[in-house]
Amino acid sequence: MLTRKMRIIVAVLIAISALIYTLQILIFHDSQTTAFYIMQDLAFMPVSIAFTTIMLGELMNQREKKERIEKTRMLTSSFFTEMGGQLTDLLLSRARYDESLKGLLRGNSQDEITTEQARKQIREIPLTVDIDEENFNKVKEIIQDRQIALLVLSSNPVLLENEIFTEMLWGIFHLSDEFRLRGDFEKLTPSDIEHYNEDFARELRLLLINGAGNARYLRETYPNFYTTAVTKYKSRGKQSGAADDKTF
Repeated sequence: MLTRKMRIIVAVLIAISALIYTLQILIFHDSQTTAFYIMQDLAFMPVSIAFTTIMLGELMNQREKKERIEKTRMLTSSFFTEMGGQLTDLLLSRARYDESLKGLLRGNSQDEITTEQARKQIREIPLTVDIDEENFNKVKEIIQDRQIALLVLSSNPVLLENEIFTEMLWGIFHLSDEFRLRGDFEKLTPSDIEHYNEDFARELRLLLINGAGNARYLRETYPNFYTTAVTKYKSRGKQSGAADDKTF
């Protein structure tokens, strides 16, 4: 639906065109030739519309899509810098997983496989979590302290196109609900702990899947930042006694 301003602009342009054609007839006294060129212009109009609305529109859509993807990557990178890395670190320290996952976490095959291939491998690798009270409380504190930031992040329409990241966020919100429902660790029953371990394992897998894409994005876009972050992460892991083969 054209706005009033657009309708006025269209009317003015049509009036100018009609005026020019009228002047041409008055000056050259050749209405037949003028009519011929008018028909030529009308015949070319569908081609012009096809070019401007379809081809040019498609180019603009691709550019907008690229910009949305870039914004999504920036948001996901911010999440991992703010809390995602901490959650991954805590859950990995209580996780049991296949040796093949260690290679992915070390980044040994990052140059040989695509992000989608890495994500596919992470989805298929056996992974379990056996949480203890210390890490349970740390995970709980991180999630509860960042509730507002998570709500702001989840309300961003740009992220709606990233189903994998959205699924991970919903998992974090589910854990937040579980914390409120089941209470402190010392009050948990064995079945509660088993349920938490399943939730934590599922969330860790989603963190690793999203972390694979984020790691590649940082390495390709901000290589210096990526190198510094990995170096500091490994250094922190060695100081804390954690395994030094994690890069997420």
